[in-house]
Amino acid sequence: MKKLLFLFALVLTTTLSAQAQVGVGLRVGANYSGFRGDDSGDADRIFGAHAGLTANIPVSADNFFSIQPELLFSMKGAEGVGEDLRLYYIDIPVLARVNTGLLYFEAGPQLGINVGDNQDLDGLDVDYKTLGLGYAAGIGVGTPLGISVGVRYNSDFSKLFDEGNAKIYNDVFMLTLGYTFGSR
Repeated sequence: MKKLLFLFALVLTTTLSAQAQVGVGLRVGANYSGFRGDDSGDADRIFGAHAGLTANIPVSADNFFSIQPELLFSMKGAEGVGEDLRLYYIDIPVLARVNTGLLYFEAGPQLGINVGDNQDLDGLDVDYKTLGLGYAAGIGVGTPLGISVGVRYNSDFSKLFDEGNAKIYNDVFMLTLGYTFGSR
């Protein structure tokens, strides 16, 4: 975990020194998560949260097109029979972003690293996948002051469990508030 944070900080620092218009910022918000797939059952969605770091790296001179890597702590899961199943992830989306004035569109792949859960089942060891690959897409409004508000959907290509044939995948809607230091 510390190595991952160090690597992300190193990439941001290197990028900042190479390109002065890179914006670095913070992102926080609410998750509305559940499961999808043939074997997901009738589990209801639950609310969680996300928070983390973001960078906006312009690819075009006018910042119409940019790349936006992020490092987010994200709470996912679904309502269980007795209690909610909460899964804790470090999500690393790398999004292509199109900025059209105040409005922006974003989409790209996302790596999810499962760092824990709230399960304390007597004698049972639920084997969730540690790494998951997925996708994210969203739309939002970004102001010249560096404040942004957006909605995003992300889901997984990778199944939730390491073993077995259960086809269950994370499925998350996000409402996010961001602040970018520097250019948008």
